Amino acid sequence: MIHYDQLLNNVPVIPIGDFNSNKKWDKIHRVGNHTHVVELLAGKNIISAYHQHSGEEQGDETTPTFYLQRNKNKPYHIDYCFISADMYEKFQTIEIGSYENWIAHSDNSPITIKFDQ
Repeated sequence: MIHYDQLLNNVPVIPIGDFNSNKKWDKIHRVGNHTHVVELLAGKNIISAYHQHSGEEQGDETTPTFYLQRNKNKPYHIDYCFISADMYEKFQTIEIGSYENWIAHSDNSPITIKFDQ
């Protein structure tokens, strides 16, 4: 079985999915909190496509990816698309599906990322 660290060392790489975490929920002494994971990825030159594109800081996202109990009034950003930093030069767009279009299917909205060929 390959350890995640080994996978992250094989660039280019795109870790994407529901991380179920956000800087807002970090505990100071908890190993493996969101900030720790983002720092670990940054140390491998892997960045969040959303944050790089939007200029927003981790924990200050304006576009939610998850609605607790499918409630529009309980939005959170817990899904991420990280990319090897050298891939950003080919990055075009990132889109997060809207509540209205996706809530009937899931409490998470899909993330779509496009690159130049």
